[in-house]
Amino acid sequence: MKNPPLAIALNLPSFDKYEEVLAHSGTLIVNQSMVDRAAKRTDITVIFVRCNEIAEELGDKRLMNMVAVGALLSALPEISIKDVEKALDGHLPERHKHLLPKNYEALRRGYETAQQLPV
Repeated sequence: MKNPPLAIALNLPSFDKYEEVLAHSGTLIVNQSMVDRAAKRTDITVIFVRCNEIAEELGDKRLMNMVAVGALLSALPEISIKDVEKALDGHLPERHKHLLPKNYEALRRGYETAQQLPV
């Protein structure tokens, strides 16, 4: 998609890329842990979340992407956290099901953090 309405930027190169191409009035979730500048555009919603720090607080830095997805869900009222949790449970192989609780917690923390930020 040439001008997506939503995007996640986990690092500065992604932020530079997606801020430029995001659709007017779109929403960009930004991993503030890896981005050291403010947004240049004023016609989009930019939500900065410290994904790395939250993941580390949860005990696993690999959860950073789930924190970002949770933050993205704050901009998508059509999709609930429960919907994503159900999809993860259905998709994850049985041998990895023990990872679900931490992934669910990361989703919730990202969502809650994004909800508390001023728009």
